[in-house]
Amino acid sequence: MRQTILSTLSRDERLAIAGTYSLTLLETLCTLAYPALTGWAVDGLLKHNYQGLSLLIAVWLVHLVTSFVRQRYDTRIFMGVYSRLAVLTVAEQKCRGHGTSIVSARVEMMRDMVSFFEADVPAMFSQVVTVIGSLVMLFTYDLEAGFIAMAVLLPMALVNTWYWRRALPLHRGLNDQIEREIEDIESARPLRLRRHFGRVRRWHVQLSDSESWTWTVTELATIVALVVLLIDFTRSPAFSAGAIYAVLAYVFDYLGGLDQAPVLVNNVARLRDIRARLGT
Repeated sequence: MRQTILSTLSRDERLAIAGTYSLTLLETLCTLAYPALTGWAVDGLLKHNYQGLSLLIAVWLVHLVTSFVRQRYDTRIFMGVYSRLAVLTVAEQKCRGHGTSIVSARVEMMRDMVSFFEADVPAMFSQVVTVIGSLVMLFTYDLEAGFIAMAVLLPMALVNTWYWRRALPLHRGLNDQIEREIEDIESARPLRLRRHFGRVRRWHVQLSDSESWTWTVTELATIVALVVLLIDFTRSPAFSAGAIYAVLAYVFDYLGGLDQAPVLVNNVARLRDIRARLGT
């Protein structure tokens, strides 16, 4: 394939994908608005005011319709892209002289790459918007809470940088082994098959172990931040019932977004190796 998957897409395909990403952005913004709108609705209901509740219901309905349309739309778009690129991948890899085992593995890798753009890119985008948006809202409600939340970013960045450097060679080794899978299966030699699947298992185990360490460090940092944040803002008499709910919700959204970072680091590392293979 050419340098990137995007360079192989037609103008119509790019516009269609941009449409799915726009719907994802709207979904994320609706989700980001829920805590503040719910807090406003709670405070309003305590005063027998239904304006906040009406706005919350309106945003909820917009989110519902957007999600329904996006889920029906993106599968059709990305499966169409995959069908076309899979044919191109087979033709190009055969022209490069690769055997059936490598070609078959790389067609499957093409599926992973398209799936990355279908699922992982929107998830990454939503995660970034959620983390930044939640942090901004925390600063809006309480300046000290915002700085406490920001402190989590340092250990998270350090451990995920370590994981990125660890995941790259592990995915390279795993994909090397996968490209030999059909040849090993066709050989039908028990010793060769045991060695192949044993190596596949080892690569997966090392990836899983590295991700678990990364997630654990991130989770410990978020637990400490959550405890400090809870103690900090519950001591302040300035918060109404709705504001307390909103701050809690934004804290959990922020920390939950950070918890997903190791998964995205792993997926991007896998994609980087796949992209290199499809270009060689």
